[in-house]
Amino acid sequence: MIITIDGPAGAGKGTVAQFLAQKYNLKKLDTGMLYRALAKAVLEAQIDVSTQQEKIIQLAQQVTIDATEQEGLRKEEVANLASIVAIIPDVRTILNQIQRDFAHANPHPYWGVILDGRDIGTVICPEADCKIFLTASSEVRAMRRNQQIGGTPHHHHEISKIMIERDMRDQNRRVAPLSAAENAYTIDTTYLTINEVCSRAAYYIDQVYLKNKNSSSIGA
Repeated sequence: MIITIDGPAGAGKGTVAQFLAQKYNLKKLDTGMLYRALAKAVLEAQIDVSTQQEKIIQLAQQVTIDATEQEGLRKEEVANLASIVAIIPDVRTILNQIQRDFAHANPHPYWGVILDGRDIGTVICPEADCKIFLTASSEVRAMRRNQQIGGTPHHHHEISKIMIERDMRDQNRRVAPLSAAENAYTIDTTYLTINEVCSRAAYYIDQVYLKNKNSSSIGA
């Protein structure tokens, strides 16, 4: 079983993915952390993104799943640079393969896998069993992110500005822009609690995938 969750920053992908992973015994990958791991490496190497793309591509070849567990990846500086390096086509090619390998590897002892990101249901796993797309207003997403880091009203303004710029990059990049798959179940989380969002996502999986699978097994 492959479940994908896509959407912009602050829409609730990570929380919902964690809930579903625990509920259905799924192996989870936050694909954005791959790009953040690369961004952190770029910052530490003091590479100029505008003039040294070849060095960034070389660093991308060294990124592993384990790199997504390192500290410091949640910093806004890293998150913002991640969306910049994600525009580079060769970087996406390299990191996309890591994601596909994860999705199609034997998940034992897990029942399946769940990946969240920006283009999982459209590019990485178009064959996924269940696709979910989360969205929310930019104002609410900025407020959630500011609460996460314990920021001040000033931080909220800065985060909102950065988030809007990131949305523009993600939605307008030439390769794999952020968009909902045609057959994705879209949930607008703007006015929902996280429990309500998780419940809707689980209901979708139960009704769309598990119910159909059980019906097919009975028919066979």
